Amino acid sequence: MRSSTVDLVLKNSKIFTYQGIISGGLAVKEGKIYNFLKEPELLRSDKTIDAKGCLLLPGLIDPHVHLRDLQLSYKEDFYTGTCAAATGGVTTVIDMPNTIPRTSSLKTLREKKREAEKKIVVNVAFYAGFPKNTNEVKQIAKEGIKGFKIYPHDPTEEVDFKDEEQIVACLKAAAENNLPVLVHPDELETIKTLQSELEKQKLSDVEVFLGSHPSTSEAKAITKYSDLGVKTECHLHICHVSSSESLVAIKRALSRGARLTCEVTPHHLLLTSEEIKKQGALAKVLPPLRSRDDNVALWAAVLDGVINVIASDHAPHSLSEKEKTFAEAPSGFPGLETLLPLMLTKVAQGDLRLEKLVDLTSSSPAKIFKLENKGMLLEGYDADMVLVDLKEKWRISPEKFHSKSKFSPFKNWNVIGKVRMTFIKGICVMSDGEILVPRGFGNVINGNP
Repeated sequence: MRSSTVDLVLKNSKIFTYQGIISGGLAVKEGKIYNFLKEPELLRSDKTIDAKGCLLLPGLIDPHVHLRDLQLSYKEDFYTGTCAAATGGVTTVIDMPNTIPRTSSLKTLREKKREAEKKIVVNVAFYAGFPKNTNEVKQIAKEGIKGFKIYPHDPTEEVDFKDEEQIVACLKAAAENNLPVLVHPDELETIKTLQSELEKQKLSDVEVFLGSHPSTSEAKAITKYSDLGVKTECHLHICHVSSSESLVAIKRALSRGARLTCEVTPHHLLLTSEEIKKQGALAKVLPPLRSRDDNVALWAAVLDGVINVIASDHAPHSLSEKEKTFAEAPSGFPGLETLLPLMLTKVAQGDLRLEKLVDLTSSSPAKIFKLENKGMLLEGYDADMVLVDLKEKWRISPEKFHSKSKFSPFKNWNVIGKVRMTFIKGICVMSDGEILVPRGFGNVINGNP
């Protein structure tokens, strides 16, 4: 036993490791995991917490989060969004750039960081959009972003996605700065063409929406950008894969030597387009919810390692926006507070191994996005941890969310597994739904911390 006083001892816990579950305690010193303890009472500690037999996991890392703020703070802000993260056991989020203003310049990136530093309660890193002038990519990269995100379906993007030379220049610039490019796989021209054709048929808004975002379009975009990724030696990360056809395109790209990783969301694993018919715009999301066969294919890809990450795509909106007509309502819904309980339920049901869940939500995103000393419970790693009660059964109640978005397509779902405490560098930031730290407690991640 080391003779030292530590900052925290967490006793009576079951600690997840890839070698198996350890029963005992864990000590934290100066924000790092100090060691594992069979007899934690023998170590002097400034603070001791009784885990009461709950399971200790590495804190989740969610690389697909829209924290909004700035001119979209009525939807979500850095405080409410990171409180939602803490409540869901998510200790690190990476924020997307499609805010107002867009995060596609040094000025807007620094503005976002300054605002985040005043409000966040967990770790936050950032992506950027590509600037108009790709010569500025290096400057933005030096600010410590974790990647560039492209939205080929979005007409407000700085990049003209009909111009392959522009796309290649962007991918080359990202590769030269050793940063991944995250791709929303869809294309504006396809959407516009299909939408126009379907509207002429006098179909419902739901039918037009689903028909103008087919899985074939998603797969085609994956093939296009992965081919360009091979050409430029750029690492591409495909966001929110939603269909079996997309998985075929991903496997083909990997066989051709593409540097490719990909993610899936809980809603694309668990819900189908039938929910849109039942819940209307509350279940509207991009890519759309698809078929039960697509659910099955996605689960198979999770289990066999084709999919690298499970991410929430937390996309909050005001309820008044979602209550507009289906065509007018924005796509997306909150997910930070439901990701872990939904996936722990699949663990409880025997459909997902705990080791695979930890890999997909912690260790794999840490590796992909170069978050050093995070994603595993190891000596010397950051003590970013989540304590969960695997046996507690409860019902998802969106009205209790910390997010400003008090709705969810998972409303009233019964789940098994409750987040009890969330720790950032050994400090308990959330306990049983209560946020225990002030605004600004969290850390903005600049490059590799």
